[in-house]
Amino acid sequence: FSTEKDLPDRVRNALILIQYLIIPFYSCLLMFQGVLNINGCAAQPLLPVWHIVAGSTGLIVPLLYLLFDDLNPALAKKCPGLSEALDNVVVFVLPVYILFEIAWLITGTVWVVGVDVNECDKTIHIFSVVVIVNFWIHILTPLLFMLCLCCSRIFPFLGYCTYWNIMKDAIELWTRPVRLGICLIIALPLGVSMVGVGVYSLQSCSNETAEISFKSPNNTSGTNMTATDSELDQDMLDVEMHHIPVWLIVAGILVVLVPVFYFIYDAFCKPEDVKQSTKNLSQLLVILFLLAGLAWAVVGFVWIFGAHNIQNTYCGHNSTTYWFAFASLIILNSLMDVWICFKICVILYWALISDE
Repeated sequence: FSTEKDLPDRVRNALILIQYLIIPFYSCLLMFQGVLNINGCAAQPLLPVWHIVAGSTGLIVPLLYLLFDDLNPALAKKCPGLSEALDNVVVFVLPVYILFEIAWLITGTVWVVGVDVNECDKTIHIFSVVVIVNFWIHILTPLLFMLCLCCSRIFPFLGYCTYWNIMKDAIELWTRPVRLGICLIIALPLGVSMVGVGVYSLQSCSNETAEISFKSPNNTSGTNMTATDSELDQDMLDVEMHHIPVWLIVAGILVVLVPVFYFIYDAFCKPEDVKQSTKNLSQLLVILFLLAGLAWAVVGFVWIFGAHNIQNTYCGHNSTTYWFAFASLIILNSLMDVWICFKICVILYWALISDE
């Protein structure tokens, strides 16, 4: 897609967001989890290595896009020979890269399926399952979408009309009130519940006066250590106890604000007839909000998956608050996956079958 005729600006912006923001975010997250839990799965010691390799190779994607979409077209005007050589390199590297990613995904799937859950840390195992399922969804979504397109072309009388009618009806029904309604139905209950649980847990933690026992994640003997025996002192443990409630409150507020910023994006960023200064300001606000959300998601992964085994009824490692935050993080990650798959289908629709 080298010209504005290939994709509309709003679709191209979604593609840029995925390739330069979402993919690097997931890649860095995978690397961090692999390094953080390098010794977290005795049943399959190579599982954290899988995360590190998958995250490292994921960072190649934005580099390939940058080389192919931005640098190479500019280089073609000044050095055509070098530009053609880079084209050949990309054409050779891209299939090899895709085959490696699929092979590495299959390898990770085999490792996760065959691991003994009792001999592997629960959080790293669940995180691995979520990541692998996400990867398979991201791979299968465009393949299934293109398979539907091929079937509609090969069997025009059996599938094409039905497929087109479904697409047209969906496009006609996909109006701004419907989009905002779906956004409100998902965001408000989830965000309000996160804020409520976070506030209640934070208040309970503040009122907790009992002594905190601490168990190191690297301590396999099962003996409990007090805060004075651990590497962390009592003050640091008190601060860590409040990490998850604070994350829930801030994340819940951000989730509640999602419909507001989506309305700004839908009303002022997507239309072509909006005043340029208003569009630029709206785009800046939306980008800052997305960056804040992604940054806070990283903090959530660090605090939740890196939490020490603090024994506390309200804020401990096995408390209801902890597992609620864990589930909320997984739900938000799943919603992000749904959005990515939807955007992939939109990009394929405009690139392959749209005549507008």
